Amino acid sequence: MEIMAKAKIAARVPKQVNSEPGEYYWCACGRSKQQPFCDGSHVGTGIKPVAFTVEEGTSEWLCMCKQTGNAPYCDGTHKTLPPDVTELAIPDRRPKAESPAPVNTPEEPTVEFIHSLAKHGLKYYGPQGKMDAMGVPRSHLPDWGDIQILTAQLARTPMQEDAPVDAGLIIGPHAKRPLHLDLPLFVSDMSFGALSEEAKTALARGAELAGTGIASGEGGMLPAEQQANSRYMFELASAKFGYSESLLTRIQAFHFKAGQAAKTGTGGHLPGVKVSEEIASVRGIPVGKDAVSPSIFPDLKVPHDFKEFADYVREVSGGIPIGFKMSAQHIEKDIDFALEASADYIILDGRGGGTGAAPLLFRDNIAVPTIPALARARRHLQATGREDVTLIITGGLRTPDDFIKALCLGADGIAVANSAIQAIGCVGARICHTNNCPTGIATQKEELRARLDVDVAAERLARFFRSSTELMKVMARACGHTRLSDFKTDDITSWKKSMADLAGIRYAGLAAD
Repeated sequence: MEIMAKAKIAARVPKQVNSEPGEYYWCACGRSKQQPFCDGSHVGTGIKPVAFTVEEGTSEWLCMCKQTGNAPYCDGTHKTLPPDVTELAIPDRRPKAESPAPVNTPEEPTVEFIHSLAKHGLKYYGPQGKMDAMGVPRSHLPDWGDIQILTAQLARTPMQEDAPVDAGLIIGPHAKRPLHLDLPLFVSDMSFGALSEEAKTALARGAELAGTGIASGEGGMLPAEQQANSRYMFELASAKFGYSESLLTRIQAFHFKAGQAAKTGTGGHLPGVKVSEEIASVRGIPVGKDAVSPSIFPDLKVPHDFKEFADYVREVSGGIPIGFKMSAQHIEKDIDFALEASADYIILDGRGGGTGAAPLLFRDNIAVPTIPALARARRHLQATGREDVTLIITGGLRTPDDFIKALCLGADGIAVANSAIQAIGCVGARICHTNNCPTGIATQKEELRARLDVDVAAERLARFFRSSTELMKVMARACGHTRLSDFKTDDITSWKKSMADLAGIRYAGLAAD
């Protein structure tokens, strides 16, 4: 019995042929030296050439990849072939009643999505379209690596390698009870529900070991998390999950959530099937009932409303700092709103900031990238004479060199999310929205949560924070600084004119006359 060989890919583009009337045989095996026509090389392969008739002289585009479903003519299949293969099995070329299925290509990367919307509407996506985890991929953002640090040597003298460097950060320095951190890094807002109890507890313990804080996220205050950290920052979002006056005496900072970079301007929805007894208890909602966050605070609309609420929190808490978490949208106008509402600190989330699950319509299309957002925010605070307001940046910062450059651009501190969960074990699978996190961090499944050793994870985070801070100190000494807060725009440049313009820093080359 003859075994059919695979067809060789003769070329990855069709060939235009001017044919005279007559019968021709198209090479289906890909081995002919007279492509696209048969020269008999198929003998022994089990593959037969395809006969076709030209009725009158025409110009045709004949398939060269040998995978067309409409032999001998090209049907576009060559655009969908894997890049590293040289031969493939012969496709089924029996007559079909339907057109070929759509397949995304580099030239047309959205064809499958368009066909799906046209055929099914939003049936398989939900009311806000496709969902995915994390933030915009770093490759789609301005690159922190395009900013270079300028160290001291003659005009400015570097410090000795053993010179002490102050790494501390005071959030809300003019508040009655400012929040003191030993380093300018803390764990950003990530909700219980999006993360497991083990992950939240490990993050809180690790931050405490390093001398820094953790923010709650909008899902309420997990008791084990709050008890593990003495620098706890509570986030109040539009649904006010878990909020009660009694918690105000147990927290060290409080901020309103206006938005986050991956999804701002729309509400949130946690299906009831995911609202377990523990999550329901923390959020203050019934077990099994959908947890819905509106797009705005129903009862807080103008700056005065927020200021009244903030002043009440200050009174009950003894004067802790009050802030706003906002994404980088109408940056200057939103900052003005927060200042009028009496903000002691601002957490600005730039494009690149992630989330457990976000509609791609929002994640991939909204917000100003972190680098220009930070530069604009700092400039605006300077212009308004409000440098007393602590500016925290978040959104896509991962490593000590990112943190240093953020401080140079004007950040007082950095809230880290991805780096923090990676430090405790996240492997970047980017499937947080599926509840199948393989490391037990972004899941509520007990068998997966059991994989996360809280004590080990806490030590890992503390080590990451300490090591990052030590490396930041190394660069501070090299730049001649005795405090991490001394970093400034004079310490950085860019060899890319576009980055220099984006960040508002000096261009490293010779500017055009």
